[in-house]
Amino acid sequence: MATYSTGITAKWGGTSFQEVFDLSYTFGSGAATDRGPDDGTRWSDNLGSVTLSCYGTANTSSTQWGQRKQLEISGGGSSLTAWAVCESIAVQHGVNDVTRFSVTYKLTDS
Repeated sequence: MATYSTGITAKWGGTSFQEVFDLSYTFGSGAATDRGPDDGTRWSDNLGSVTLSCYGTANTSSTQWGQRKQLEISGGGSSLTAWAVCESIAVQHGVNDVTRFSVTYKLTDS
């Protein structure tokens, strides 16, 4: 049965994004490798990425670029809490239309 993408909420550093209209993420996109022969734990230096698009201006300032904070996503059948670094912020202005903001994060280890 299909899961409707309603009620999606996202926070970065405790501040909520406003009017989220698009969200995609990949978790665990890197190849897992052993830390060492005696340790046996698996890890990756590429935990994944998140791209979030919204109409509000919270968390979309260029001053956020490069910062690392906790990212929390829930709703629409998704649940993700992870540390993330702001990699890019894109702004799209439409003449006689609304402004759209897209933010991309790289997931990091705690």
